[in-house]
Amino acid sequence: MERPSTPSGFNKILLLIASIRRQLGAHSCTALVLGLCFVVSGIFLTSSGRKPSLNSQGTAELFEITRRARLVQSFEADPKASVPQIWETRLAPSTALDRWRRHGRGVWWLIWLDDGEPVLALPNASDPSVLDLLFADQLHQSSFDQRTPLEKRHPSALEQSCLTWLTKGTAVQWQPSGLASISGPLFAALASVSHGCLRVSLQGHRLAAEGPVASSPFVSLGDGLRTGQTNGLLREVPSAYLELNSVALQPLLGSFLNNPLIAEQLTSRYGLSRELRDGLLAAPVTLRVDSLAVGRFQATVQARLMVPAEQRDNLIQSLDAASKALLQRGFQRQQRDLLFSDGASSSRVAVVWIDPQGDPSGGWSLGPERQGEVEVLFALGDAPTLSQSPIKRHDQQHLRLRGRPDQLVRLGWLGPDWPRVIRKASQLELEMTALPKSQQPGWLRLQLELR
Repeated sequence: MERPSTPSGFNKILLLIASIRRQLGAHSCTALVLGLCFVVSGIFLTSSGRKPSLNSQGTAELFEITRRARLVQSFEADPKASVPQIWETRLAPSTALDRWRRHGRGVWWLIWLDDGEPVLALPNASDPSVLDLLFADQLHQSSFDQRTPLEKRHPSALEQSCLTWLTKGTAVQWQPSGLASISGPLFAALASVSHGCLRVSLQGHRLAAEGPVASSPFVSLGDGLRTGQTNGLLREVPSAYLELNSVALQPLLGSFLNNPLIAEQLTSRYGLSRELRDGLLAAPVTLRVDSLAVGRFQATVQARLMVPAEQRDNLIQSLDAASKALLQRGFQRQQRDLLFSDGASSSRVAVVWIDPQGDPSGGWSLGPERQGEVEVLFALGDAPTLSQSPIKRHDQQHLRLRGRPDQLVRLGWLGPDWPRVIRKASQLELEMTALPKSQQPGWLRLQLELR
């Protein structure tokens, strides 16, 4: 594929996680990584043994603030690290150094409200019922003070779990507006994870995170909590730049394909009816991204879906409509033998589309009906191929994604503005052991290999 200007949706979620990794190095302070721009001054602080924290009243105040927040990040302080730059910005440098030293390994927060710079929130060292809020300027503080108070209520079970993570260690919580500010035009495709809360830990050279994700506010959902360790998540070194296996296409493209504007265009232009769309979204899918040594594109995307056999005729009609559109744009249609990924021939044929420059740009292949399903192959950047060993799901995995971020950097998919912890990671593994439902959250786990 040609280098896209917008990274894929799962990497946007990784950006949230990566931003919590301390000592990322010296970059410009953006809204997301502001709290991680530590001043490398070589100062080594010793812990005083004290750990300022919030009591129940202080925690209740934090909850009320997070109800308004689009993004919240909690950090467990490291007294041996340099004073965070935002502490020195909001406090005088000498005051920041003294308070950082006395803070020990206590938790502190960055809270993004409607707009502007985040609020730095610190537990008051002498009164655990008080949360010190340090705003970027007087205007932001005045705007906050003038807000209409929210109706008091207790956290739901799911909100309480997230609140516990935010007050006990490193975690991140986001609402739709927070995710939208990060994902930009991809937000419409991320509605199934528009609410989320992940606890984060560093295990040797591995950055691990897990937590619930949902398409609706946590207050309206059951707890849906999952337990378990992520130690075994990174199992094998990826053989491709990116691999995915999901029980359905729904968690990946459901929000995008069901968007009313998108759905109307797909129906009117390509005959993609609601019935066919639902069949595709319910279909199990595997996907693989490999590099290409020659040709116009740097990588190829190969996807395999198992579609209900009763949708075969509808699918053929939709592909015929897509063929007419491609022909009108100057592409040439070729029919070729469908090959395995090692070059061996199969008994099937593939439709391959050649662009005006003479390079294959993609195609598709429909297999015979077997046990009530039809195997459909789609490709971008090259002709479709049959994969001999797609990535497998294990145990309770509903979705598994595996990749090599450092190689995606070589493709230009991860540009220089991405945090170094992502760009340098040799492995990424992500799983969902529960998919988001109308009344239950999904559960997401991920690990990054930082070596």
